[in-house]
Amino acid sequence: MAEILRKLVSNEALRSMQDKLESWLREYNTNSCDQNLNQCLELIEQVAKVQGQLFGILTTTAQEGGHYDGVEIIKSRLLPWLEASFTAASLGKPVDSRVPSLQVRMLKDHPWLSAP
Repeated sequence: MAEILRKLVSNEALRSMQDKLESWLREYNTNSCDQNLNQCLELIEQVAKVQGQLFGILTTTAQEGGHYDGVEIIKSRLLPWLEASFTAASLGKPVDSRVPSLQVRMLKDHPWLSAP
């Protein structure tokens, strides 16, 4: 896992994202709508690549920890974050309170997540 993290640190993706954001900010008002959309999508694609690498590190780290190590962290931090992300992606539709949360569904489908 440390090797994957080393590659991510040595990758210029994060530094170049900051440069692209600053450049986009300077040019935003003179860009066309299409140019601004393209800039935004390029950044989203870069973030997705970095996020993919981070999820790879998360997976490897969790596997290294054993069967139950890290479960509380995943339950308390990752699942609520994923739920919020999926809710936000619903384009403003209200969340149906009758539908169980992602965390509740995950615990039902994967009872080992609730183990101590």
